[in-house]
Amino acid sequence: MLLKDGVKYLPYSYTSEEELTQMIIEHYEEIFGPHTLYFDPQTMKTSIGIEARNDGILLAMNRNMWYMLEVELSKHPLHDHIIPQITKFSIAYEDTVTRKKIIDSLYTAIRQDVFKNATTKTQKIEDLHKTISDLIDTQPTIVIIIDQKTPELDYICKKLPFSTRIIEFKTYTREKIGVGVHIHEFQPLFEKIEKIEIRETKTLEKRPKQLEKVLDVAQLIFKGEEPNRAFKNVAKQHGVCESTVRDKCTRVLGINTDQFKEIIKDKNRFVTFLKGKYPHYENLINEKLA
Repeated sequence: MLLKDGVKYLPYSYTSEEELTQMIIEHYEEIFGPHTLYFDPQTMKTSIGIEARNDGILLAMNRNMWYMLEVELSKHPLHDHIIPQITKFSIAYEDTVTRKKIIDSLYTAIRQDVFKNATTKTQKIEDLHKTISDLIDTQPTIVIIIDQKTPELDYICKKLPFSTRIIEFKTYTREKIGVGVHIHEFQPLFEKIEKIEIRETKTLEKRPKQLEKVLDVAQLIFKGEEPNRAFKNVAKQHGVCESTVRDKCTRVLGINTDQFKEIIKDKNRFVTFLKGKYPHYENLINEKLA
């Protein structure tokens, strides 16, 4: 149990690996570090038909690292889940054609996503395709995120063909309220960074992530969709809770729901308001809401 100002937070049991995965995706920056890019799960198939599916790929090009994500619940048979999956991935990774498909897929995903593209530009990467290619040609680190570490998992990791890190990701929910008010506990994968870099991260990485959902909601509303339905559809699109999207459109902007619904009635007023909150992304706001 966690206790904060007399309020109890109790251990939460994830209903599924999918639920745990969504929580991890919401906080991948805090886990893997600033300027890291997350990519949806991919299925890799070799020329001889061997398939391997991961739970996501993450590129930390500023640290010359890349990760393959594997999300597990400790109640599942870990040996049967992890070893066959990582072994198949190892075989797929050794296939040159498959590795090229990974590179091309990641490159295309970045070029087609304005937020990922903006992040790479802040790092002044001159040849994006070559940078990704050089990175993928180095072996990945397997990151296994689990609700609770077990002795079995430590044993399994010694048998895997790649460098492996284990992160225990726990969630506590407020007593009598549930998962709507929660606290996560985990050990970040990256080392501590200087204060100036933290400040830069808030501008260049955290803000686009927050802004992305606001812009998606605004686009739907400007096309005639009701705000409540827009919140729900954007949450489904990003694979997050509706409350997460509402939070980005209200609390993060310093307004409440009624104020958001009122200000967004006037497109010009809303765009001006948004530029005041995100001055570094004026061009992006114009591009998405013009």
